[in-house]
Amino acid sequence: MALAGPRVLSEEIPQPIEEGCPELELARPLAGPLWWNSLLWTNFPPLAMFSDKSFQEGKRSDFFASLSALNTDSRLSEQYVTFTAARHDLCTSRPVPEKNCRLTVECMQYEGVRDCTWNFPLQDYIPKRDNHTVPEIQARRFWDNNVVHMGINAEEFSDKVMPVGDVEAEIRIADFAGNPSWGYYPCVMRIAGWPFRLRKIGTFEGYGKNGHHELNIGLHYFEQDKLWNLLEGPTSLAATGPDGSMVPQGNQRRGFKFYAMLTDLDWLGPNLDGKKHDDGEVPQEKGYVWFTVEETIEASKTSPVAIGKAVRIKLLDEGIIPAWLDLHYMQVFAGGIPLGFLSQADVDLESEGAAFDDGPGSYALGGGSSTLGKVKVLRTSSYRRVVVQNSCSRLVFKDPLEAQANDIVDMGWAIFDCCYRGATLRLGKHAGKWSDDAGGDYGMVDFKASGPPPLCHGEYKDKVTIQAPRSDHLFERRLVK
Repeated sequence: MALAGPRVLSEEIPQPIEEGCPELELARPLAGPLWWNSLLWTNFPPLAMFSDKSFQEGKRSDFFASLSALNTDSRLSEQYVTFTAARHDLCTSRPVPEKNCRLTVECMQYEGVRDCTWNFPLQDYIPKRDNHTVPEIQARRFWDNNVVHMGINAEEFSDKVMPVGDVEAEIRIADFAGNPSWGYYPCVMRIAGWPFRLRKIGTFEGYGKNGHHELNIGLHYFEQDKLWNLLEGPTSLAATGPDGSMVPQGNQRRGFKFYAMLTDLDWLGPNLDGKKHDDGEVPQEKGYVWFTVEETIEASKTSPVAIGKAVRIKLLDEGIIPAWLDLHYMQVFAGGIPLGFLSQADVDLESEGAAFDDGPGSYALGGGSSTLGKVKVLRTSSYRRVVVQNSCSRLVFKDPLEAQANDIVDMGWAIFDCCYRGATLRLGKHAGKWSDDAGGDYGMVDFKASGPPPLCHGEYKDKVTIQAPRSDHLFERRLVK
């Protein structure tokens, strides 16, 4: 992927731009997993691959020739970009901070799904679900295999990086091309330029002594007035014009405190009781972003193609600041702010379980007072390795830039399973800790296949060797007659 560079795809839309599209229309354009994980290019921070300098230097390349041919302005007017491509662009173009720091992650979310390669005639008619995807999120929406979203403690972020109140943030409808009823229509919270899709917004202020008002936001076109009424309040007139004339006032909710749940942080872990629909082991409130309303502005001031309005907000250190970990480059960004490479994540959770140590054979079940987990990124002169350890096992994953898609999903779930209750991240300018030898897997490692295993190869009538679904491990199975 690192060598292939960006790819340009196109989808023709036969409908006139004024023609809307019902939500359940089978021929709905701009729909499906690719479009779910994409936004118009103006929604992202300035991307290096679209810069004027890159365009001038590479305008004769196939990439820019395709952009010129597909967009009506011979540039970028209708160009959508996947979140993965935008993350990779930031990872390769934004300077890594020189200062190392430790930050606390309060919550995490990962929703990767392995590619099931069992080839049979009905495979295109079933959803791609397997042992990695828990029932609570199997069918709720599409997934993104290449990122772990996380909520960083905002108070600690203010102390060690920068005050969260100084981070540029706003809420608006995502920029789009064409008809707003085509495809997806998210409301986004842009933090340092990076868009996070909103699932709900609520407040306890402005609705009486014990009032509470909450707005749930869907996936498709909706009435914006409900959003602006919540964030701005009722329209107000006052005699502040010339000669005491009545003029409309600005945002009436300025200074009001709100909370928001992001689509990328709305499932923070499994249910405590599998029989209950909503019984999260990690309360969803741990993933809330708290903010106050500042002012309403024209969206065109922050985007060249935006139409309508945006509400500028001020983040508070009472909750979290959303961040993401790119699983290919193992870099962490708080919105559009680079925080550096992940070198280690430490977990220390109280339990009745096991003691844990770093070397093979040094773990013991039932004898300790806490369960320790650890994620380490190790680098040698020629490769990287990602190591995920807990009280029972140690898994070593290949360099993510060279790993296959299913190995990335396995690694993402291993990191999530280790850290979703909370962890301390060590971030810095180096792409991992130096190590002479990353070692290998050990402990209670459970390999599960997403489909049937490859064909068995018999060496003689009583011995069969089966290739494991991940890594280079081989298992020998003796046939008992």
